[in-house]
Amino acid sequence: MKNKIIIPLLFIAISLASCNKWLDVKPEDKFIEEEVFKTPAGFYDALNGIYLNLGSNNLYGREINLETLDILAQTYYISTSQSDLRKQLVIFNYGDKGVKEKIDNIWTNLYVNITNINRFLENLDTYGSVLDEQTLAMMRGEALAARAFIYFDLLRMFAPAYTLDPESERIPYYKNTSYEAAPYSKSSYVLKNILGDLQIAENLLQKFDPVLSMDKVDQTTGAVELGSKPFLQFRNYHFNYFAIKGLQARIQLYAGDKTEALKAAEIIIASKNKFPWIQSSDLSNTSIINRIFSKELLFAFENPKLYRTFDELFNPALEDRYILCSGTTNKFLNTVYENWENDYRYSTNWRTDGGKTYPVFYKYRDIENNVNRNYRYTVPGIRLSEIFLIAAESEQDPIKALAYLNELRINRNCNALPNEAGLLENIKKEYRKEFYGEGQLWYYYKRNNVPTINGATTTNKTMVADNFTFPIPLSETEPR
Repeated sequence: MKNKIIIPLLFIAISLASCNKWLDVKPEDKFIEEEVFKTPAGFYDALNGIYLNLGSNNLYGREINLETLDILAQTYYISTSQSDLRKQLVIFNYGDKGVKEKIDNIWTNLYVNITNINRFLENLDTYGSVLDEQTLAMMRGEALAARAFIYFDLLRMFAPAYTLDPESERIPYYKNTSYEAAPYSKSSYVLKNILGDLQIAENLLQKFDPVLSMDKVDQTTGAVELGSKPFLQFRNYHFNYFAIKGLQARIQLYAGDKTEALKAAEIIIASKNKFPWIQSSDLSNTSIINRIFSKELLFAFENPKLYRTFDELFNPALEDRYILCSGTTNKFLNTVYENWENDYRYSTNWRTDGGKTYPVFYKYRDIENNVNRNYRYTVPGIRLSEIFLIAAESEQDPIKALAYLNELRINRNCNALPNEAGLLENIKKEYRKEFYGEGQLWYYYKRNNVPTINGATTTNKTMVADNFTFPIPLSETEPR
């Protein structure tokens, strides 16, 4: 998948008449699809296009993971000199015109990609006879997992927290491309379908995914070409078997089923050597420093424009009114990283640089010696560390739960906690440290319906349930 040129497939370049987001399929379009999917290469390019779309600036490569959700989680310092959009977003003013447009774009782009995936699955049914058994099964499994991933994030953004209102009707659910707008489905129905897709995907990939026989999944210094099937390389940039188990663990915890969440997490933990913890040796040479800890990623997105995004959001050369950063006081190191600057997550990803007197965020800065460094352009999707945090929160035995939490802390160059006192509070602290620029802290806050968000660099925010739920965009509601 990495840096591969894709052809502009019809179903990737969707034209929208409204937020119903359905393809206007003409007879000549069907002819184009027949031509595209005559060979396996057409399917390789189509699947690659799906992944690159997900990693683009308007979705997980910037808008969702790097900006919107982290601003809501109060992780950055938003001063009075910053844009009105940021100032309105950080106070959860979802009625603001600019915030409405931002939320509308997220909704629209996620549903566009659901349509892309549905169309891809339909083309697998229609033209998939050109593929061998392994390729057909794995492509179907990956596409189903990608659809589940998107629907789950729609649920987390646009529906109330599941444990508070599982019957809320907020998300239209589509399994096929269609001209008709689907009714809003109950969250319980959407979640049932998500988990159903993941079970099918798991069954398919458990049989065919080469990730199960790999010693390590991430190849940081060169690609491993697996036969004549290029889509089999870089398995942690695809929804591989372990990424599916990680997504299941994430979903089950969100749904309040800690037993099932722990079962899924334990399968990954049993194979944790495939996703080895980052070591000091990976961080000592600044010219090749692995700031995103790529070895630990079960799944990741690729954004070829990532370093331009760094320059626009985080570069220390930016004026204070433009930069997303830690703020202008020492509160950040004290409140987030507990005044321990040797934590790998702090020492690697935060620097006082470029004339700034406060730490700036370096996680997504390019490296100097970037030849054959496959962790370039990478935005994390699911981390091994999250799996350990899920296990710690789900495990009923407090001693075992503490062991899961301490394994993460030790591998971040932090001291082990001496006992299980305050376990849940310490889990929250690790979420705050771990997921800068990745969006997961906001979902943690929502899942737990926290009454107060402790601002990393600003005053604490008292929360109400509506703060955690995006409004359904007018572009979706008005055409109905």
